[in-house]
Amino acid sequence: MRGQILEATDEGVYLCIGSADGAKVGQEFKVYKFVKMSELRPKQANFKREETGTIKITEIVDEHYAKARRLTGEAKENYIVELHK
Repeated sequence: MRGQILEATDEGVYLCIGSADGAKVGQEFKVYKFVKMSELRPKQANFKREETGTIKITEIVDEHYAKARRLTGEAKENYIVELHK
């Protein structure tokens, strides 16, 4: 399961992952950001994915959204989250 951070505040992190996606309270997600590589390569992806931290779902808001708290690292708006297996 994968989604995006919509908002990150001191009170928590809001995700575009909800019950329709199978989200459940207690699930932990790794947080990633995408960084443009300094050395561009023709015909190849010029971005790399960097892990920045982890979050844990604390509340399912509805079928589309959930609230989480930061466990480690950094979780900012537009970062990607992926279920930690």
